[in-house]
Order: sequence, then C-alpha cells, then structure tokens
Amino acid sequence: MEYSAHIKQIIEQLTPLRQDPAFEETFVQHTQDLSNADRFQIKMEVNRRNKPCQRPIDLRQRYKSECQLFEHNNIAHYMPEKAIDAYKSLLELYAGAYTFAIYEHILARFKVKPKSEQFESKTQQSEVERTLQMPVEFGQRLIRNEERMNYTTQVKLKSGKRIVDAITRDISPSGLRIKIKSVQHFDSDIPLLVSFSHWQQQFVDQICEAKYKICWQKTEKETTILGLATLDDDVSQSFGKFVEKYVRSYKRKYRLDACNTLQSARNILFEQCYFYTHSALPLFIAQKGMEVHIPYVCKQQSNAHVLDYWQDENGICQLRELLSGRRLSHLLNQLTPVKNEYLFCFTHVQHGKKHYFSATYDELERFELTDLFLGFGAQKPGWRVFKVQLQEIDLNNAWRAVSIPESAGEEIKKHNQPIGASVQQRLSQISHFALLLDVTNSVAKNSYLNHEVEVKHLDRLMSFKQEKLEATQTQAIRYEILGKRKELRMRYDTLVKLECAGAHCVAKTVNVSPSGLQIRVDKWFDFEKGSKVKLSFPLLEGSVKGGIGAQAYQVMATNPQYKVLGLRIISPVGKVSGVFSRLIHNQHLDNKKAGQDIEGLELALRNLIVMSTSQCCGFLLKPNKDLYCILAQSATANRLSALLDKAHQFHQNAFEAFLLERFKLDEKAQNQLHAELLLVCNEHQVEPVAWLEQEVSEPERQKRLQQEYKRGCIWVIRLESHAAIQPDYKSIELELTYLNSFQPAAAQQLERYIETVQTCFTLTDVTREAMIRYNFDSATIAKNHQQQNEFVFDVLD
Repeated sequence: MEYSAHIKQIIEQLTPLRQDPAFEETFVQHTQDLSNADRFQIKMEVNRRNKPCQRPIDLRQRYKSECQLFEHNNIAHYMPEKAIDAYKSLLELYAGAYTFAIYEHILARFKVKPKSEQFESKTQQSEVERTLQMPVEFGQRLIRNEERMNYTTQVKLKSGKRIVDAITRDISPSGLRIKIKSVQHFDSDIPLLVSFSHWQQQFVDQICEAKYKICWQKTEKETTILGLATLDDDVSQSFGKFVEKYVRSYKRKYRLDACNTLQSARNILFEQCYFYTHSALPLFIAQKGMEVHIPYVCKQQSNAHVLDYWQDENGICQLRELLSGRRLSHLLNQLTPVKNEYLFCFTHVQHGKKHYFSATYDELERFELTDLFLGFGAQKPGWRVFKVQLQEIDLNNAWRAVSIPESAGEEIKKHNQPIGASVQQRLSQISHFALLLDVTNSVAKNSYLNHEVEVKHLDRLMSFKQEKLEATQTQAIRYEILGKRKELRMRYDTLVKLECAGAHCVAKTVNVSPSGLQIRVDKWFDFEKGSKVKLSFPLLEGSVKGGIGAQAYQVMATNPQYKVLGLRIISPVGKVSGVFSRLIHNQHLDNKKAGQDIEGLELALRNLIVMSTSQCCGFLLKPNKDLYCILAQSATANRLSALLDKAHQFHQNAFEAFLLERFKLDEKAQNQLHAELLLVCNEHQVEPVAWLEQEVSEPERQKRLQQEYKRGCIWVIRLESHAAIQPDYKSIELELTYLNSFQPAAAQQLERYIETVQTCFTLTDVTREAMIRYNFDSATIAKNHQQQNEFVFDVLD
C-alpha cells in the first residue's frame, strides 16, 4: 500500500522500535498531530512489519554465482555477502527476530520484487472469492463490534440427549460458526451446549463450554453450517472473555476473518465509480411550508453540463425556481418513497438576458398548452427534458462507520465518532434529496416538433417563465476523484508549461497539493504511467524570491478523454511545493473566515448521495477476454429496481445478458453509449423487445410502442454508459490497511478484481416521457402506469 512521504517516514522510524517498552509513548510523540485514520494506518503497518516471517530470501535469479546459502532459524536463504551482512545488522535491530521488515528491506535494497501474498488455505481463498462475487449493494456496510478469527478445532454440540461432533470455522467472543459433516437440523428455539474438548485439556482452569443460541442454519452439499451467538448468562460471559483473550493472543498466528471488511471495501469502490461517472445532478433541498431552497448541489466532471445549463448569463444558478413550492408539494403527494416527475424546459435570450421556461405535463394539460409549449420549446437550442427523482432524506446516512471492528484499535473507535456539530448544523436544514437527470433524446426532438404551434397564443407561455434570481442561492460542492491523494489539495487554475521526452505543450492546473497536482493539457501525447515530465509555472515565478524554476513530476494517472494528467512530485523537491502549501493554507483561512469551509461537509454529502441514491446502475467487467455484466442494488428501492428484481425472479440473469449483447454490438462506443430499451411485461414475463434507436425513424418508433402496448404494459429504459474511473483506493485506505495486516492475499485479490471494471452504466425509467413524446393520450399513460405498478406489486403510487 502506498503512503505519503510524511507517513512513510514515521513508519520507517517506528518500525524498529515496536518491541521497545516505551513504544506507546514514542508512538504518541510521533503521531500527535495526525488524524485517527493516519494513526491507525501507521500502527497497523508497524505491527505488520514486525510480524515473524517464514519466507526464504532467494536472490539467485538476480545475483547468480554471488549467492551463498545462509541459514537462520531453520530457514534457508540464498544471498550475496552484502545482503547477508545487511540481514545480520537488521537482526540486531529487531532483537534477533526475522520479521517482514527485514524480508521486505532486503528485497527492496537488492531490487527484487516480493512474491504475491498467498492464501493460507483453499477454504480461505474460496471465502474471499465468494465474497467478491456477492451482489453489489450500495450503502451496505457490514460492521462487527469485535474481531473474528478463522480457527478450526473439534467441538461437541449437545441438544437435549442428542450429541453431534462438529468443527469450528471461525470464533469471536460472542459467536461461532460451526460445520457439521452431515445433514442435520436443530430446533432454533432450543440452546446448544458447545464443548471445546481440546481446549479443556489445554486450559484446565477454564470451563471450555458455553450455551449458544442458533441464529441461522443452512445446508451446503452434504454439510450443515450453523451461526451461533452466546447467551447472556454468567458462564457464557466468562467463556466470552476467555475467547477474547485467545483471539487477541493468536491473531498474529491465525488469520482474522475479514470478509465483512472486504465486502464493504468492494462496495465502496463500486459506489465511488458510480459517484464520479453518473450524469445526474444531486440536489439537497430545504423545504419549509411553501418555501423551497436548494442549499447544495454536488458537481463533478460527469454532471457539470446539467449545472452549467442552469447558470444564466451572469453565472447565477436558476435551479431554485425549477422546484417551486407548488411543484414540490404536488410531488410529495405521490405515495411511493421515491417521487418522480418530468420537467420540460427551454431557454429564451432577450436583450442579452437568458430566461428559463419550465412545465410539467400535468401543468400543460391543465392549461391546455401541451402542443404550444412542446412544439415551440423544441425549436429552441436550449430545449431540455429533465427527470426529478425525489425522496425524503435520512441524515443518519451522512455518517459512515468504517467496517473494521473497534477492537482492532482505539483509533477506529475515535474515527467512528458521529459527524461534528458544525456539519450537523449545516445539514439540519435539509429535508429532501433529489437527482436531476437530463433525459433529453436529441433524436426524438422531431416528435416534439410535430406539435402544432399557434403563434398568436405564444404570450400564454409566460405563465411558465421562471422568476429570475438576482443572486446565487445554491452552493456547488465540487468533487474530484481522490485517487491516491494523501494530503489536502485545492482547486487552482494557473498556466503550466510541460516538457516530456523533448515534446512541449501548454496546460492548466485543475487542482494542486504540495506533493502532486492534476493538469489539463491542450495537446495530448502518448503519456505513459511512470514516465517523467518537467513543469514550469510562469505566472508563479514572482511569488518566490529567485523564482520557482522547473520541477520534475512523475505521471501517476492519465485520462485521454478529458486530457487530464495526475502527477506526483519527485526529488529533488523544489520551491513549488512550498508555494502550493501556502496557497492551500491561505485558502483554508479565508474560507473559515467566510464560513464556507466546514471540515467533513464534503464527505457527509457524498455519503448521503451513495447511501440514498435511487438510481439503478451496473458495471461491465473484463477479467479475461470476455466481458460480463453486473447490476448493483440501489440504496433506495424504486419502481425500476422492483422491475429488475422481477426480471431476475422470472429469467435469472437474462436481462444482464441482453444488455451485454448491446454493448458488444459496438465495443468502441462501450463507454459513451446512450440508448433506450423497450420492454413488455405480462403475467410472469419481462421481455426486452427492442432498442429504439435501431428503428429507422421517429414514426417507426411511435408505431413500435403502440404495437407493444397491445401486448401488455410497456417500459422504456434509458441507458447511459461511461468509462470507469481508476480505483479510488483513498476511499478505503483504512479497510486496505486492516486487510493488508490480516488477509493480505484478500487485499491483493480485491485490487485485481476491481481493476477489471471497465464501464459504469446507469438505467433510468423514462416510460412516461416516451409516451408523451409519441403522443399517447393522458388516459393511456395513466393506465400503463397503473399496470406497471400492479406488475411490480407497487400499488401505492
């Protein structure tokens, strides 16, 4: 795992001191200015490096004839004389113990790559592989209060007069997982007495049996697996304390079961991929009576076009009037948890001012202005169709406890404290969360243009003109991919001159930090990861006496689509690092004075989005030559997610297979696909029938919908795809630290797995808009909606 230079330096200093009696005092002195998360990372890494190592060091492939046999503690090493001398010196430093610190130091010094981590057993490997293949559930966090250890020993289960032999699979102070090599069934209401016969022989003074309740039981092939929890009696509590000491004493020898941490880390990485690629604009809404305010929107590269549309000629955000108190009240009358509405919009420029017009279908029908608004609005360059998915917000989702048992370290307990008072105060005004999705279909614009426009009645459209705001009342929280960033950074725009292998180009900084930056270049070369570039900053030369000069950087990440490079500073570090440190410090002070910089607000809002989103999405993975498709379970269920559940119930993974075939039709456009899928549902069938863009014209598409509607209720699903981001390991740095300490092979397996993700795609139900577009009458639209609800058993809407 990679660490910032400062953290790495502290780890190097503390690692040889781990066995020193005064280590805790030394640890506090070195880490007192760091966060709980950083302290936890340092402590876990220092502990990992001090674990006893059984791996032989073999340098013969690199140094051939120079190597000689060197044995220590019955481990045969093959090293040149210099390496043996270094090994002996390190042994003195580590009190004669051969540790991972020594192993890794020798390999690094003599430039040999360590072997990949290996699983301790096939059972452990299959557990990890099964965990990685489990359904992706947004917002799911499996959090245990205590550490659980993979441990196998023979036990006897007693239920009344019945005695059954079994073996443990894992243990914790308050629970057990038991395996029985036959098919058995137990009455869940009757406690089991579990006796640890081998332990009883080893620990004579301890009663090694306790009563457990059965939490669950299942059969796998010819075996039975039981999940047990201790009862709340004195004997069980005493035995639980003994197990706690046992786990703590032997967790370096036996692997802790960290699959819950692994599953949560995997979910977070998928959530981050969705968060930074989806095109919906998240809105945080404060409602008080008929007054509506949008204090925050969350902007990133993928949804910037939606927010930009609502910036007028003066850069003032006009979103607030889109969701007026009247419209919001109408939306909230829907009984489903997720409320849906379509808003038809266009802009009109007069005397240099940009004016916004918006209307819902019900509003147009009520005023009998459907033809006039849709026909005239579609003629405008600023014609858009938006969908709003609105729900009440649960502010508890703003806080995410890390999926590591608090018994792993005091730092985890401190890290898991609820959000601070200042953030709570900011969030307390928020009542609702919404996704604003641009579902405009440019090909379908001609269908809207078919509506008859009576020019003499155009003045009637003024009733849909939004009141123009004179000042921005919405704060845009901007997000950039964290990647491997280990320190504060800031958005900063300054000119950069870049030199790479003799080629030159001009760039602008996107964001900066003392140790790295992102830049957007005007000309894209074939930048390779790991290559070196030289940057100069003409506009910053005067900020330091004697100038800044050129600085060497290493390319860490590339994004050809947006012409963005992620760079890390390399030695020797020049003056530019200090310049960026001062810029960030000064901005932080200015923001605090202005009341804009509240630590933790960005993270809280991001948690609220991924833990609340009602948008359905999926991913394309390519672990080998073949693509495969998975659908994630959205954090908040909605009508579309209910339909997908039905599709799985009736046809297993046929829906994913149908999507996959569409992606394979044009693999070059895999990461920029915009398509609409028509489905028909009747009885026990969810049938994908056509991709609408494959019909030759708008009249043919209209005809197809009308034909399929005669067979059953129809759904139109909009698919948008985007290239997956590079895995955002910064977001799971604590989980990775924990996994690297106790299941390093699982951590490596997770990284290999997540790096096969190529594409993230979203699915949006646009049935109602498609039926409006293709001129279905309001009664038919309402009937189809009711049939949809009956099909997915969502009869509340």
